[in-house]
Amino acid sequence: MTGREPAGSRPVEPDNQQMERFVNRYDYVIVGAGSAGCVLADRLSADGSRVLVLEAGGQDDDPRVKIPAVWSGMFQGPNDWNYTSDPEPGYHGRCVFLPRGKMLGGSSSLNAMFYVRGNRQDYDAWERDFGATGWSYDEVLPYFVRSENNANIKDEFHGSDGPLHVTTDRWISPYAERFIEAAEAAGFPRNDDFNGAQQDGAGMMQVTGHDGSRWSSADAFLRPALERDNVELVTDALVHRVVIEDGRATGVEYSHDGEVVTALADREVILSAGAYNSPQLLMLSGIGPKEHLQEIGIETLVDSPQVGQNLQDHPQVFLHYDTPGALTLAQAGDPRHMEEWLDSRTGMLTTNAAESALFLRSSPELESPDFQVVFVPGYFWDHGFRQPARPGMTIALTLNTPISRGSVRLRSADPADAPRIRTNYLTHDSEVDAILRAIDIVQGVADQEPLAELLADHVDPGEDFTRDQLVAWVRAEAQHMFHASCSARIGSEGEGVVDPELRVHGVNGLRVVDASVMPRVTSGNTHAPTVMIAERASDFILAANRELATTAKES
Repeated sequence: MTGREPAGSRPVEPDNQQMERFVNRYDYVIVGAGSAGCVLADRLSADGSRVLVLEAGGQDDDPRVKIPAVWSGMFQGPNDWNYTSDPEPGYHGRCVFLPRGKMLGGSSSLNAMFYVRGNRQDYDAWERDFGATGWSYDEVLPYFVRSENNANIKDEFHGSDGPLHVTTDRWISPYAERFIEAAEAAGFPRNDDFNGAQQDGAGMMQVTGHDGSRWSSADAFLRPALERDNVELVTDALVHRVVIEDGRATGVEYSHDGEVVTALADREVILSAGAYNSPQLLMLSGIGPKEHLQEIGIETLVDSPQVGQNLQDHPQVFLHYDTPGALTLAQAGDPRHMEEWLDSRTGMLTTNAAESALFLRSSPELESPDFQVVFVPGYFWDHGFRQPARPGMTIALTLNTPISRGSVRLRSADPADAPRIRTNYLTHDSEVDAILRAIDIVQGVADQEPLAELLADHVDPGEDFTRDQLVAWVRAEAQHMFHASCSARIGSEGEGVVDPELRVHGVNGLRVVDASVMPRVTSGNTHAPTVMIAERASDFILAANRELATTAKES
């Protein structure tokens, strides 16, 4: 085993698979070193508590992690879980690629770096409609502020001394401002802060970057935590199950370097493995829908029917335009741009590709924006796998308020088997209707100057499509925004998987802390809300253990 060996570690007899098994003891065991797990490692270890962080992937030392412009180049590589959905009925039966970061920082080391919190209505609805007491916007805002170090905005909505760097500073194409001006010409307000007083309008995207490089949760939270002697990190550690004794989570079992290790948690086990892997681990541990666990051959310890249910993500479609003679990201592969980035962390490779954005309502009666529209000065198609030879630009439309719900299920009792995932994108016709309305609105923006003179030909979809053809095109070409969430959602017992303090129903000493606990997906990218969830969870956990310590002292 790598890392520091805690005092009191002791080997036990080899098991019947002839693999050597060790037992180590900690206060907290955190499964997953992603957006949430890194936050927890930092916050929970600050008081001297012994913390173990287990990460199934490896280090985040691939050079592409730090270079903002090449994030999609890591897809389907060694740092990606590389999941694929079951056939999606709303997508003409296509199996959809589902990237997830498998390294330190998790998907915060693999994503497009957007810093988007969602809007006030998201969090107020969590509390009002789903029983997520304590999760209203006014209650979660201080946790966003606590994490943040915003380089550009100093007001009551933003922090300036947190560990997570947020900025608008990077290489910006000469066309990003044109998109904003065209939106204004179409009647939308300018908005210089989508994370401020309101979300509606057009403006520049904020990103989690610093000095021309990506700034992941591993950079912000995990590396400072690892400077403490009471924090241990084990990479390439595949967790098999949570160990549950007499209704309490007492640790986890994982494999590492050919050994099986049991890590005991004196206080709590925390699953921060993401919206696919956290419900997978719950089910592997006997917590989940009884009928499904019986089918797989796993003993049911807690019949929790909502585990793996309610999976949500944001469907996305891409409008493509030819732009002959324009400066596009197709030129990013020129070696001079890499030389500039390596020399000074400046230039074209500091862009995250998605520069300016528009949050809009596809119907005027909506309470808040239901679409996030992003302008990209280059072709982005099929997760970046398709690259047309001619110069072009992309306007991406994301439905932020999906109705469809999917599921995560076990394929087998083997923890190395990928879970079965079906998101059920666009299985409600009303979602497609909303996308068609948004396409009309965005085409109206594209027809405005100073953008219209840039976008020569509307390549995809065809301009003369009938409605039926456009519906077929949406279902054939739509992808998603990589925002898996809600598969272990907050809710009452039987209606949810965790309570408002993220404690798993039916098991003591076990919490889930990641995007899977969202009662409903937020209206935007999910990294910032996941960091907030972990910040809030750390306060819950520390308060609970202070209470236990006080009770023990009094007794």
